[in-house]
Amino acid sequence: MKDIETLLNKYFEGETTCEEERRLRRFFAEGLVPEHLEVYRPMFAFFEAEQKELAEISDKGNAAEMPELAPFEKKTKTVRQYLTYSLSAAAAAILLLVGISGIYRHLSPAPANYVIIDGKEYTDVHLIREQAMVAFRDVSLSEEEVFATLFDE
Repeated sequence: MKDIETLLNKYFEGETTCEEERRLRRFFAEGLVPEHLEVYRPMFAFFEAEQKELAEISDKGNAAEMPELAPFEKKTKTVRQYLTYSLSAAAAAILLLVGISGIYRHLSPAPANYVIIDGKEYTDVHLIREQAMVAFRDVSLSEEEVFATLFDE
């Protein structure tokens, strides 16, 4: 008797094994239960009945008979669904980034006139004109140089 009371204490603490729980159900299913433990008999009878009913349903493989069990059916996602969702999320993220960068590029203020000299960007109009004139002077030829090049004898 002490053994059953110990098992009950373990059961209510959630520390029993499956075999110990079966032993408790068998004990309360039998006719000889002490009077002070009679209060637990309906609980274990209910558990036993529910377990049998669930076993029948799982054997049939149909939860339509008990709609309240439908949310507890095992739902598995296939690898294909997982890949589809993952790739869709990645594509959406890429499109979002491309869209934001395109909008940012069009809205960001950029100077109308600029020149890049030796890898540096210059936006000052006077400096640009001065650098352009220097470059034109460096590449320009005098009339004598043109005639000498054309009529080189």
